[in-house]
Amino acid sequence: MKRLAALLAMLMIAGCTQLTRETPNEDLIRAHPERFVVITLHNADAMPSARAGSSPRDYGAATPYGLAPTTRATAHQIARYYKMTPVREWPIALLSIHCIVFEMNDGDTQPDLLRRLRSDARVESAQPLNAFVTLGRADKTPYDDPYIGLQGSLATMGVPQAHALSRGKGVSIAVIDTGVDTSHADFAGSHISVSNFTGQRLRPAAHGTAVTGIIAATGGNRLGIVGVAPEADVHALAACWSPPANPSQAVCDSFTLALALANAIELKANIVNLSLGGPSDPLLRRLVEHGLARNMIVVAALPTTGEAAGFPSEIPGVVVVDAVGHGHTARDVLLAPGTDVLTLISPNGYDFVSGSSMAAANVSGGIALLLSHRVKPAEVRDLLVQTTPVGDSINLCAALASRQVNPQHCQPTVSRASRSD
Repeated sequence: MKRLAALLAMLMIAGCTQLTRETPNEDLIRAHPERFVVITLHNADAMPSARAGSSPRDYGAATPYGLAPTTRATAHQIARYYKMTPVREWPIALLSIHCIVFEMNDGDTQPDLLRRLRSDARVESAQPLNAFVTLGRADKTPYDDPYIGLQGSLATMGVPQAHALSRGKGVSIAVIDTGVDTSHADFAGSHISVSNFTGQRLRPAAHGTAVTGIIAATGGNRLGIVGVAPEADVHALAACWSPPANPSQAVCDSFTLALALANAIELKANIVNLSLGGPSDPLLRRLVEHGLARNMIVVAALPTTGEAAGFPSEIPGVVVVDAVGHGHTARDVLLAPGTDVLTLISPNGYDFVSGSSMAAANVSGGIALLLSHRVKPAEVRDLLVQTTPVGDSINLCAALASRQVNPQHCQPTVSRASRSD
């Protein structure tokens, strides 16, 4: 009996281990994503997995690994047959699949390998390891001081008047971006939690700090600026990182974004802010569609081309945002302030930033005000469109006023603040 118990214990331990693999070369992944592919395998018979991103080695503490024995065996077979090396993996319980990033054999080309993998009946899907970039602009401005009174974006959107009715309380926003400098004094008292899906030590970066500052900077603290939704709960999900040569920008990949998106869905975030863009990505699209089906509102920044193409802006149901004044003609795009928006920089500073990334952050914060005021998710986009003049920025004051029996609480017409250089 003791021998049987010991044997069962050994089998259980073996069943919880993941694929044997070398330590991932994260530098190689970041420098040459074209040398990697992402495949998924059916994993319907797995034990319940832990929360997204909690696989034992690279992305969290040791927990049950939710991988069916047959799936594990198939993964080993595919690795041997195609002479590939697994470097990252994770079961996506939401889709009943297991996701693996493989480094290709030096003798293979990515198009040929993907063609063969897609014709393999054991493979559920196969795609490139796509790269994505955040959509802010590193504009040079003469300002290096905290011009607190120059938050023209808030006046443009009617935020001061809207705050009389709603400040985002009870609404959760997942900001999928770089790490955030939560030590900034103007985040003190805000509701921000941080998770890291980059596979490396969490490093606060400019883009995520700026986007989160627009949404959640603490109001009423006699310091700095105020966020659009200062009472919202923000989940800062780090899936991107800044290249040393350009710290104002950031890049991500299919795997890290998938981890963060699944985590946002599991957290039941009301809003997901994706101030980034890149090529079409089947895996990420499936996750976004899964969230949309659960009444999650996904906000995306319009690519710099001015066309709602690629991930995530091409996905039907995603709220696509551009900076007012960019002059783009893409259809069904909301406009919001995205030029010289005052926000937070590290350490403990303030600066003006630009780009559709910042416009998307303004809209995500604005949607939080509407949801907090009991506007239904399915009504949000139509309400913003109906209360916005053609070619102009959304106006949260006007949107909230349209839902009031006594609209004097929030006048739809507000003065526009401006600044001169």
